[in-house]
Amino acid sequence: MTTPNEAAGEAVLVTQPHTTSFSTAALVLGILGTLLCIIPFVGLPLSIGAVVLSSRQKTRDRGAGEAILTKTTAGTIMGIIGIVLSVIVGLVLVFLGWATASWA
Repeated sequence: MTTPNEAAGEAVLVTQPHTTSFSTAALVLGILGTLLCIIPFVGLPLSIGAVVLSSRQKTRDRGAGEAILTKTTAGTIMGIIGIVLSVIVGLVLVFLGWATASWA
């Protein structure tokens, strides 16, 4: 079956729908990384993964809709918060371990 535009010989532009798989994964990883920042060796990789996936989504869909960009930005922010909190908790744990070892 042909459309009226194809029958007239006009070019028909077919666009692929924007996928949000990276932005959804980035948001989920960012939330998990922030929640699990109390275990730095778990929270830090999750948060880094969120930042990486959200940056890949931003370069992949430059002309995407506002909903995709909002989810991607939220994934980036949650990932950065998770990285900062994981580093702070890791430093506190190292300091506490060093402080308690010097008392023994």
